[in-house]
Amino acid sequence: MSAPLDPGRELAWSVRPFAADRTRGVLAALVALSVVAAAFRLGGPLVGAFSALVLGGGIGPFFVTTRYRLSPEGVEVRSPFQRVQRPWSAFLRAYIGERGVSLSPFTGRHLLEPYRSVMLRYGEHRDQVLEWVRRFGPREEAA
Repeated sequence: MSAPLDPGRELAWSVRPFAADRTRGVLAALVALSVVAAAFRLGGPLVGAFSALVLGGGIGPFFVTTRYRLSPEGVEVRSPFQRVQRPWSAFLRAYIGERGVSLSPFTGRHLLEPYRSVMLRYGEHRDQVLEWVRRFGPREEAA
């Protein structure tokens, strides 16, 4: 995990969930491989390939490094599965969780929230991330 860069101007860090919880990662990979093998066996190559794509897209972010950068201008998230760059003004609500804070573009719960929100995983920088979100992010925090 990288250290924050220039804390007065920006906060940058990276998170790789697999490195922090290898047991969960190995179990997820074994389950995914079992499901893909069963899909190949029972449904054929096309169904097997489709299941591999769906499961790979679902659990893939757990195995790769995601880089985050917060600045007074906005939020940037980069990984092989996601590239997001948005200004703070795009977020109307923040959901603070145990492993990260979710920034939502909606004023309340919304059906599209899981697809439009941006999740900032804390890694080892929980206090700093929350400080930035409270300083520049949405004024409303959800329970």
